Amino acid sequence: MLTFFLADFNLPYSFALALVIGIACLEGIGLLIGLSIAAFIDELFSIDFNIDSELPTGGLSAILGWLFLHQLPLLVWLLLFLCSFGMVGVTLNYLIVLPLLLTVPVSIVFGILLTRFLAKHIAAIIPNNESSASSSSSFSGKLATITIGKASKGNAAEAVLRDKYNQKHYVLVEPEDELQVFEQGTEVVLIEKQKNSWLAIKFKS
Repeated sequence: MLTFFLADFNLPYSFALALVIGIACLEGIGLLIGLSIAAFIDELFSIDFNIDSELPTGGLSAILGWLFLHQLPLLVWLLLFLCSFGMVGVTLNYLIVLPLLLTVPVSIVFGILLTRFLAKHIAAIIPNNESSASSSSSFSGKLATITIGKASKGNAAEAVLRDKYNQKHYVLVEPEDELQVFEQGTEVVLIEKQKNSWLAIKFKS
């Protein structure tokens, strides 16, 4: 069985499945040390959606909405796709071995369709990101605490904050003042969203 998974015709699919296991292990380790990979990815690639329809009506946002990316954390959706892509590819090769030029496009298409199917049903049983969680754009003025690293101008560190639903969000912050440094445990106020981080000022109690 191992030989089958490691065969050349299965390498893309075996790699996808191995990546799922690796990410799951990293997320588990991260939770033990107070660092969420899922939250970090959502903040780094944050997208605000305003989608009411399941069907694509035009535009990138509609397509992403059709894929239910607006209702699941990005990492969860990515893991679903990697699992779907890997399982479809392995199954195809188990039934009949075909060249990668044929199986990869088929696996991608059916992987996306399977991912949408799974995402739709998973989204129905977990809290909706739009209704139960705050958009990252609403974090301005929120109080956060530096959890990992030392933040200085141009060198962001991780901080954690809680939204009005008492859910934790992990963000990258750096001081607005070039001369200021935020040590671990420092409480800061988020003031302006940058491309990959937040500018913040020290909280004065």
